[in-house]
Amino acid sequence: MTDIQLLPFQTRASQQIVNRFAKLASDAKRPWVHGEWKVPYYQALSALTGAGKTPILADAVAQMRHLVVGEPIVLWISKARAVVEQTFGNFEGGGKYGHLIEGFDVRYLLELNDDVVSDDTTPLIALATVGTFNQKSRSDGTLIVHQQRDDDGSKALWTLLTDRVAKTTGVRRPLVIIYDEGHNLSDQQTDLLLELEPDAIIVASATMRTPGQLGKLINRLTDHGWSDTPQIDAKDDIKSSLVTAVNNGDVVRAGLVKRAVELAGYTSIMETMIDDMLEAIEVAEKASKVQNAGFLPKAIYVSKTNINADDGSMDQPSKPFTERRAPPILIWRYLVEEKNIDPSTIAVYCDLKFERTTNPPPLDFKLFSGGEQDFAVFQSGNYRHIIFNQSLQEGWDDPACCFAYIDKSMGSSVQVEQVIGRALRQPGAMHYADPILNTASFFIRVDEKQAFPKILKSVEAKLAADLPDVKVEGFTDRRDRERSRLEPKKLMQIPSVHIDAEDAEQPVANAVGVVLDFRQKSADTAGKGQVVKAVQTIGFGDKAKISKGDTPHSNRVMARWILRREIMTLYPEVAAAIDWSEGKFNAAVEITSNAASHLRSEADAIVDAYLTNSDLSTEDGNPFTVGPISVNPAKAKPYTNALHPSYDLNDLEHEIAEEIDATGYDWCRNPVNGGYSLPLLDKGDTRRFFPDFLVWKEGLVFAIDPKAAMLVRTDAGRKLLDVHDGNGKRKLLVRLISTGKWNDQVQRTSTKGFTVWALSRGGKLKPRCVGSASEAVEAALKP
Repeated sequence: MTDIQLLPFQTRASQQIVNRFAKLASDAKRPWVHGEWKVPYYQALSALTGAGKTPILADAVAQMRHLVVGEPIVLWISKARAVVEQTFGNFEGGGKYGHLIEGFDVRYLLELNDDVVSDDTTPLIALATVGTFNQKSRSDGTLIVHQQRDDDGSKALWTLLTDRVAKTTGVRRPLVIIYDEGHNLSDQQTDLLLELEPDAIIVASATMRTPGQLGKLINRLTDHGWSDTPQIDAKDDIKSSLVTAVNNGDVVRAGLVKRAVELAGYTSIMETMIDDMLEAIEVAEKASKVQNAGFLPKAIYVSKTNINADDGSMDQPSKPFTERRAPPILIWRYLVEEKNIDPSTIAVYCDLKFERTTNPPPLDFKLFSGGEQDFAVFQSGNYRHIIFNQSLQEGWDDPACCFAYIDKSMGSSVQVEQVIGRALRQPGAMHYADPILNTASFFIRVDEKQAFPKILKSVEAKLAADLPDVKVEGFTDRRDRERSRLEPKKLMQIPSVHIDAEDAEQPVANAVGVVLDFRQKSADTAGKGQVVKAVQTIGFGDKAKISKGDTPHSNRVMARWILRREIMTLYPEVAAAIDWSEGKFNAAVEITSNAASHLRSEADAIVDAYLTNSDLSTEDGNPFTVGPISVNPAKAKPYTNALHPSYDLNDLEHEIAEEIDATGYDWCRNPVNGGYSLPLLDKGDTRRFFPDFLVWKEGLVFAIDPKAAMLVRTDAGRKLLDVHDGNGKRKLLVRLISTGKWNDQVQRTSTKGFTVWALSRGGKLKPRCVGSASEAVEAALKP
């Protein structure tokens, strides 16, 4: 399995969690709990489903390991067993996140014993469900984790975790608690976890809420100057915030979630709606093969389970299969008997009732009615059509799921927003040139037309708040939905653009040469650490008394790890331009040392050297071919010379588009969803530039964008204006248009007219001020 490398925004989120942990751990005035142990470090990771919470947290605990004395124990908790098993598979040897927690022993909680808990030579991750320990009364409880083990008379596992005395030093091992899907955390669970007296508690969720007991702990920290207001900018490592919030726009731009959501709401019968969805799936399948996307789209069907679809009464399990009227059975029969879908590709994952002795289902009817107990077998089947009931299995989030049929009729209470969250992940973690592969499409059956606008409004409000970069479209007429996909009238291509870093090789090498060699130990390679002592009176059963103090050293890491990690945060492509085998990168430095600070600073200089000395160049091969687009037929306007029949544009775009159309040249609207893009030589999270329009004129392609006024202020924006091929010839010309008149110092001098930005032959910024949109287009199309 391929290792998953952290994206820049994920690395920053992880680093922010770690930096805040270091700040609280070193705070001499950190409050105590009942005078016995210091308030644990608390952090909430607020991140959209699909943002990569698990790798962010895995990376964070791996770094926190270097900030504590003694190898830590990490108790990793999720509510659903399916999620725990999935996480275990991702962490153990060969798992896609295993490299992030290199050196950790990964086990299930119930596999721990005295030797494992006391082994302070190896860091430990123990995975568990909430149900493993969530029992109010433990003295006479039934859960194994709270019971004294009769075979050897040793302490209960929960007591071992509370004491966690290291065998080699006799001191208490650090404990970090990770609670995935933290919105499920209850007061009772919080009380039990706090009994362990952890050093840190980190909860993660897309929808954060704080239970009362945890709120009391948070209040101790807020009284101490920490804030529970989320800091959206993960670059901020200074403010004492209790919430690390991942910017959802970064998640979209990184290709982790889909760019568009399409809702179709009909009062049609189930069969008609499934027909429409299967037609769309067929189009997506063809697009996936053309794009070599490496996946086939999947669909889910969400409905009530044991009711009669005709009148809402209870369905009768005693009837023969062909006479049953339960929606899951009707959907399955229609797919198999009428649409010739292979039954081996269909899974029915719901608590559907059968009398198996008298009227069992067909042998090829694959029913999973055991909930979490069936989940592993269900997942291994890789089914393409999954029939769910209203409660979707927590932990199921297949990125290939691009389509959903949702039955909201018969008073169904299924929440469309919940289903949308399960179809937002993007397959391949990248956006494709065909928009249908970047879109989550929902076919919603309602009792009456008035119900759909309410659903659409609710979804739009939620996504506008959570994912403003995701476009939402709604259709109540199947003909409008069909007209929303427009194929190009002719085949037109544009040269692809790559980063030409040849001239950056020496400057990067020079910047790497400035990095100091710390293989000889010195004061600069050392950093402050912490020691924890446990003092316990033998023979009286008293609880160990814990004390902490500073030590002159913290854990060591390789210089290569610090430098590479910082570069990956800023601009990952630079890491490939460095020879990491150089001996000085093998230096062991302490993570809180001056040497570590030097390495982080030099990483920034290395990235600057790469970006300053690299250029953009067109490629001879691998051109981009203009493909289909998605429009809203109700808003779209026709254009005569465009490659597509019509586009839905805002006022400024339409004003420019009309003038481009009037020139008679071939042109097209270039959408973010499936469009043409150029790399940006900039350390920001916006890594690609999507010009609004492409125009073909006399052997040249002009990329025109009327919204990029601020882009010209940056070096990255100016390099967009100077794209050439390997011989210095220009095949692609980028033109930026600003409203108003601007001078060459990028200062706006008037709100009237337009300014077209280009570069002079000497490479200087050259603004052309004009009075109208027509003149702006004319200026933009000049070589």
